[in-house]
Amino acid sequence: LSQQRLRGPHAGRSELIARLQVCHTSRASLMSKAFEAQFQRSGPASPRPERESAPVDAASALKRFTEGGEKADTMSGKEMYAIVDMLKREHGAEAAALEASLLKVKRQLDKKIMLLDWVGEHVSPAAAVEKPRRASLADCTNTAPPAAEAAAPLATAADAIKRQQASRSSATQEAAPAAAKPPAEDGRIARMAALFVEGKDALSMTGGEMFEVIGWLKRLGHAEVEDSLIRVRLQGDKKTQLVSYLKRNWATLPTAAAEPAA
Repeated sequence: LSQQRLRGPHAGRSELIARLQVCHTSRASLMSKAFEAQFQRSGPASPRPERESAPVDAASALKRFTEGGEKADTMSGKEMYAIVDMLKREHGAEAAALEASLLKVKRQLDKKIMLLDWVGEHVSPAAAVEKPRRASLADCTNTAPPAAEAAAPLATAADAIKRQQASRSSATQEAAPAAAKPPAEDGRIARMAALFVEGKDALSMTGGEMFEVIGWLKRLGHAEVEDSLIRVRLQGDKKTQLVSYLKRNWATLPTAAAEPAA
């Protein structure tokens, strides 16, 4: 009784709490060991096998987009880089300039469209016809015709390039006078351009109309407009600057084509 009085009335409660804590710790330790034993490997850990990526047949991939009619947005990034490497091996410096231009483009889709643009101009004309026309301005490569000695993978593509070179050289040697009547297609484009010069909103211009106007200006000897628009990033700014260029130079253009046909 004297010892119980010395320990006080709360001594028994403290001992009970200490015993409960020991029991709880022991139980948690047993449960942890059982959990580890349940999920422990039965044998030695085997190394994770490395994933081997299948090589891409660049020639077959390019054929799908040039002759098969597939769209640029279905091209994978792996196919795009494989095609670029193949073009660098076959076309040398011209394809290296294409790769440098692709590095300046931010969106993957724009890179793929630019790649098909380059292929359509330098290798297979069918690629440029079947891809969307809206992004051909993104082609930052040299617009000069390819060298005659550059080997094309297809005989038909080589013939098409030779015909294109011959037509460009003959057009340069036989430049039409300013008073000559432009072709019917140029007349339609000129009438469309006149609408924007007269005040139509530049942002209402479609991508196809923009590229038609640029091509028309290049045929009239205003190739510098494409060089200046290539440096513009946003599509809306390209259209605004194009309309401003038309307004500044409209007096020097054959505006007679803008008159409606009788």
